[in-house]
Amino acid sequence: MSAIFCSFNMKSNKKKILYIHHGKGLGGAPLSLLYLIEGLNKNIYDPVVLFLHNSEAMDLYKSRGINVEGPVDILDFPHSKIRWYRLYHPHLFFKSIFGSLKILHNVADFWYKKIKPDLVHLNTSSLSAWASVAYKKNIPVVWHIREPLSDGYFGIRKKLITNFVKKYSTVIMPICKNDSKPWKNNKKVCVVYNSVDEKIFDKNILVKDFLIEKKLSKFVPKILFLGGLSKEKGTLVIFEIFRRLLNVLPQAKLLIAGYFDLSLKNVFNLKRYFPSQRYKIKVKKILGQVEKSVLFLGSVKNVSQVIAASDVIIVPSTVGHFARPVIEAGFMSKPVVVTNLLPLDELVINGKTGFLINKNDYKVWIEKLHTLLINKKFNEKMGEKAFEYCVNKFNVEDQVKKVEDIYKNILL
Repeated sequence: MSAIFCSFNMKSNKKKILYIHHGKGLGGAPLSLLYLIEGLNKNIYDPVVLFLHNSEAMDLYKSRGINVEGPVDILDFPHSKIRWYRLYHPHLFFKSIFGSLKILHNVADFWYKKIKPDLVHLNTSSLSAWASVAYKKNIPVVWHIREPLSDGYFGIRKKLITNFVKKYSTVIMPICKNDSKPWKNNKKVCVVYNSVDEKIFDKNILVKDFLIEKKLSKFVPKILFLGGLSKEKGTLVIFEIFRRLLNVLPQAKLLIAGYFDLSLKNVFNLKRYFPSQRYKIKVKKILGQVEKSVLFLGSVKNVSQVIAASDVIIVPSTVGHFARPVIEAGFMSKPVVVTNLLPLDELVINGKTGFLINKNDYKVWIEKLHTLLINKKFNEKMGEKAFEYCVNKFNVEDQVKKVEDIYKNILL
């Protein structure tokens, strides 16, 4: 047994882990995966990341010295509460189906032969075709479930993906208890919470340069929303809340981080009939009433500095999901105000580390935000409780250890 262990630790016998990432943006999934990979024992594991699309995330991984392959330029098949194809997405639906068939036919086989992984780690639930090919080639699959599955219209797609994950995975790794529900009581399930690297999210980080660059006073009450333009993450909700908040706290500022494009696509002159376009029109209308108090930051890489410069982080999601900004705020000793949806109750202790509020109860949103913005002592006390809670529950060292234990149980 000791000889096997020594052989496993030899540099020439490092285990190659192929991570497959689906997204185009620089959001929670690629950042969470990045922190995991950076924490791995490189004497034992040789990580390679295959990107389906060229993106900021791909550039970031390259800049960190991580071995990157791709892009593949093929759509995955998403069906999570954050992203799924509705009736007005037929072009994307069939493009995804066609992409999955290509992956099953020869694309996955090509990349598996080129990289020769000992284990495949899928970074989302939408990569069923990749899992199927790995399963047929007897390559073990760790399947990260980063978002709850959507019910869809009839539940057919949800049922299919649930069964695919159950069949093709070696280990199912949801990021919270709520996301594990489709595989309840399945012995493959191992919940591993998303994590934050305390070295990156250092609550003592200096923010003077950021405030100077953005022409912000440290004394101005600042609310941070890290959702860009997203119906699911609650862009319209935050503008509705902020518009009302300005009536009682006119000096407040709202910082918006993330992609934000309100331009309308003129599709056969029917743009107003498409839900995504109608949503933009609603956002644009209310933004016109508050834009003097709104600062758009665009896609930010210095997330920790932006959080440190803010007083409250707000997560007004309309769809329940593991919102990474909640735990990042905790590491920065910042309180959060969050929609009362599953699984956010796993990330916030209501009234202690932040507030969980009904999406439509604007009066309570304004009351809690106002209190946190004008009562510095209360804000700091809640922020410290958030720090203690998040450091104990979501630190990166614990996550890496749990994932490495999973790898060892599979590969040894």
